[in-house]
Amino acid sequence: MTVQAIRPAGAGHETRVVLAVCIIIVMLATLTIVLRTTQTTVAQVQAHQVDARHGLTAAEQGVYADLLVAADEIGLAPTVPDVNELATQMIPPFATDVATARRGGHEWHMKQDGAIAAYIGVTHQPDTASSMLLRVTRSPDADGHAAPDSRQTQVWLYKGAQAQAQMPATLDPGSLVQAGWQEIVSQFDVGATRHQP
Repeated sequence: MTVQAIRPAGAGHETRVVLAVCIIIVMLATLTIVLRTTQTTVAQVQAHQVDARHGLTAAEQGVYADLLVAADEIGLAPTVPDVNELATQMIPPFATDVATARRGGHEWHMKQDGAIAAYIGVTHQPDTASSMLLRVTRSPDADGHAAPDSRQTQVWLYKGAQAQAQMPATLDPGSLVQAGWQEIVSQFDVGATRHQP
């Protein structure tokens, strides 16, 4: 009679192979991340500018977003609409609704200087939101109509007494800066998803 001892199958060899494969995968992933990482430069906000993400209150961010949407509507119009037309079409922030009071209760006026149209909203609640100005430049084509792709839009903010936030005499950026207005800029960089120290 022959007796043969059969040892149970061990997982030691398989475990070592699985661990080696895992280490190789982690090393390849680390090498790929290191080789594909690029340096990003963060644009600095100038003294006459304010960052839309960090420099505005929640109410100001809401009015700013509404003004950007309204600028698209203004750009598509055959002629530059005045404040009453925009309010009649229920285009925020020109239309008076429930959100108007929560966002500063701005009173809107319009001024046109050649190809530049400016809509200024003087706040009635400076603690909630500052006064804002939408500046739209429309370059006419050969037919005299503004082409949608030739439009330039800027939104400006005035953080001072509401009595001083009147329509500037001229609408060029230099005059706005001298009058105390700050241009709102949006920067989309790595800081949009990660807080930079």
